Amino acid sequence: MFLGISAYFHDSSVALIDSNGDLIDFKKEEYLSRVKGDKSFPRLALTEIIKNHNLSDKNINKICFYEKPLKAWLTILKYSIKNNSLSNELTRNYFKNIWKSSIIFSYDLSKHLKISNDKILYCDHHLSHTLSGAYYNSKLPAVSIVIDGFGDESTSSIHHLTSLQEIKHEWSSPFPNSVGLFYSAITDFLGFSVNEGEYKVMGLAAYGDPIFYESLSKTIFFKDGKLFLDDTYYDFMRSITRSYSSKFNSIFNIDERESNTPLDLDSPNFKSYADIAASAQKIVEEILKEIFLFANKITGENRFIFSGGVAMNSVAINKLSKLDFISELIIPPSPGDSGAAIGAAYYGFLQFNKNYFEPLKADIPSMLTPGHTSLTDHNEDFFLINYERIAEKDEIIDVASELISQNEIIATCYKNIETGPRALGHRSMICNAHSVIAVKQLNEQIKKRSKFRPVAPAILERNAKKYFLLSDKIYDSYFYMGAVVEVVNSKSIEAVVHNDNTSRIQLCREDNILGMILKKLELSNIFVLANTSFNISSDPMVYSKEDAYLGIERMNIKYLLTEKGIYKKKIN
Repeated sequence: MFLGISAYFHDSSVALIDSNGDLIDFKKEEYLSRVKGDKSFPRLALTEIIKNHNLSDKNINKICFYEKPLKAWLTILKYSIKNNSLSNELTRNYFKNIWKSSIIFSYDLSKHLKISNDKILYCDHHLSHTLSGAYYNSKLPAVSIVIDGFGDESTSSIHHLTSLQEIKHEWSSPFPNSVGLFYSAITDFLGFSVNEGEYKVMGLAAYGDPIFYESLSKTIFFKDGKLFLDDTYYDFMRSITRSYSSKFNSIFNIDERESNTPLDLDSPNFKSYADIAASAQKIVEEILKEIFLFANKITGENRFIFSGGVAMNSVAINKLSKLDFISELIIPPSPGDSGAAIGAAYYGFLQFNKNYFEPLKADIPSMLTPGHTSLTDHNEDFFLINYERIAEKDEIIDVASELISQNEIIATCYKNIETGPRALGHRSMICNAHSVIAVKQLNEQIKKRSKFRPVAPAILERNAKKYFLLSDKIYDSYFYMGAVVEVVNSKSIEAVVHNDNTSRIQLCREDNILGMILKKLELSNIFVLANTSFNISSDPMVYSKEDAYLGIERMNIKYLLTEKGIYKKKIN
């Protein structure tokens, strides 16, 4: 068995790969702690995986941490001492919190698992990302591009993979020259939470015009094989509380938005904020294009693996797929630091199996919900306190389809949770995408999302081309909402189409829960479901049946689907 762990920055996670190289479990700490983006050592996730799989020193071959702790800590510290001062708040913060950083990984691990020291490995941060993408890649050679905020000593990197044992580092960009931290500064300026609200910026961009592109592009750009960031516009390399400087403010015709206040289409200055988002989005897309072109030039490869936090920008993924020099683009289901735990576990597997050269033939749709079956064995009788079971296990599809056709909304807590950040039917809230009223109720009244953030369409693979323009270059990513697509037939699905005539599509096969429901709904001429994650406001997605119960109670949802049946709220 091979464990991979990511922790201490954000989205701590644990991944487990077996002796055949199969991902058999994956858990985020936030699932169990219920703290969104929990970055602490994943003690709860690790403890549960140890228990469910009977792990011990006897059957664990390797445990791998997703970065090299001392290097990660020293890189920022040395930069701050050199460019700021010993008394600078960032410098002092790094000294002050050394024993809360990844440097204490082995100590934290020892409190929960007794393991031989020679079984503990440390993988370079960007190599962990690279391998998290390579795990879902079916053939080599390929070139890996990792672009995130910061990891170990790099913010971006290029690796050339000729085999799984021959991975050559070709290029990297040092701190503070970071596309990810640039986008986070924009996120901060627009009043959203850093490391959480970047996807809101992406959605907001569709409503704006990139009128600040020229000015912003002078603060960060890629030229002659180097990524440049003008640090006079940014403060994240000096401050622990502020990511941009007063000089950055002067670019725009508006002050920064107050943090975490509601923003919607009718909010004051909405268009100005949307213009800023559109300008930042265009810059990211242009820099990505230049880095991908550079990677193609230095490696000669046209098959790309893309990971790191910036790889969650599904709009940029769609734009990249249109570049002529890219023949295929692989994005892992969880490209951020959480998914890097999978890459770390894979690193341990490859280090243990030195003769393993060829990639696994990964069937991605079947690998999106790994995990132990303990959740499916859970007693659900407590639901009957306030709910009645209206469908048994063998009636789920028929009853769910009938409810959807009546424009009802259903929450799901079905078998194992998804690997990536997006709900794919196992922890979802779904309704008829052809009904504007049902989708509006789901998005605005139940989820309380802003109108500029539409829910996603889920559709059977065989019906997708009737509505959407798909690209063979990024086809696998459509199974886990990794990229947006242009809509070619929006006549009956306007409720799940974004302002720029795109949708973040989810393709479904007939053997998964949404696919089975969609197949039945075809008889009612319903071909598209609206799908959004089952969670409350800023909480993590529901994980356990208890989480699901609290969720439907707090959001006043009438129906819940599990693997054992469908429950309906009792009328008092």
